[in-house]
Amino acid sequence: MDSSDGRVLILIVVATVVFFIGRRYQRTVDAWGGRGKAVKAAADAKDKIPAAKAAAWAAIRGMVGAGLVVLILFAIVANAIRYG
Repeated sequence: MDSSDGRVLILIVVATVVFFIGRRYQRTVDAWGGRGKAVKAAADAKDKIPAAKAAAWAAIRGMVGAGLVVLILFAIVANAIRYG
């Protein structure tokens, strides 16, 4: 693989990862916002709180998992650059 081809491939991988993490971040923010609204409306919708809390924690777990995947991908890319 030519050096410039490798750089383009790395750029595409990094851009895809950044897009993926951005989407996960937005889902996490939306889930936590939804949980906050559900807590504020507790008097009117007590049955919505557990579902919103579970969704918020699931989003956090997903964000942590995505962060680990990104960390691994960046390590792979860094090693590819260093040894490539």
